[in-house]
Amino acid sequence: MFIITAVVLFCGCGARPGAIARVALLAPFEGRYREVGYNAYYAARLAIQDFDNPDIELLTIDDGGTAQNAADRAQALAGDPLIKAVIVLGYAATDSQTQQAFGDLPVLVVGGWGAKPETDTVFMLINPELAATIGRIEITDTSQPESMATGGEVLALEQFPKLRPDVQGMVITSSASLPDAAFRERYINSGLFVPEPGLLATLTYDAFGMVLQTIQNGDVQSAFNTMTYDGVNGTIRFEGGYWADAPIHRYQYYSDGILKPATP
Repeated sequence: MFIITAVVLFCGCGARPGAIARVALLAPFEGRYREVGYNAYYAARLAIQDFDNPDIELLTIDDGGTAQNAADRAQALAGDPLIKAVIVLGYAATDSQTQQAFGDLPVLVVGGWGAKPETDTVFMLINPELAATIGRIEITDTSQPESMATGGEVLALEQFPKLRPDVQGMVITSSASLPDAAFRERYINSGLFVPEPGLLATLTYDAFGMVLQTIQNGDVQSAFNTMTYDGVNGTIRFEGGYWADAPIHRYQYYSDGILKPATP
């Protein structure tokens, strides 16, 4: 497994001195939820490779495991004039304290983490109905048979079936699409030691696609309020900080332990 040991990692697909635009990814790369960060990282690299602009620089930042650490790192990112936007995943990176520490930086939140937009520059890639019902659920809290049978993307992590062997019939709700065969192949072939793409990989890919398009158009600061983006997950536009008309997908674990679309 490829391990990120430093706080900041530059993407080899375009980083160079004097790059005119940086995009940051703040997510967990250590601890229980490191799978979230790695899935997002390879999706981000793929998006930047597809965009093919050598003047884009990717910064991947470990969230530090707590809201305070994540907020400290968000504040540092806000002080970098080359950073145009930040994509965030995980509980610490999406905490209200962290969101506010970004200041005026545009922030795209990928997935449901029990968070809501705390400022006018935070945009949630999730259906607002799901955002209102998915709370902060620690994956270890759902490992017992008597615990809940539904939840958000955190229950789609590869480690979950190992924690709770009786996953058959459990339902995960999300606005993200599962990677299809074509996306999976491109994702896996994008580098060495690339893990299987998880549920949030396609949505992270679209989030970076949106940011890269706004950078190309030269209007990152206000673009997300008005833009319409056609991505892997369909048409994305924002209203009130949320993905307007976002889909609600339901996935289910079957007897083979694989997550698939739920049967009606």
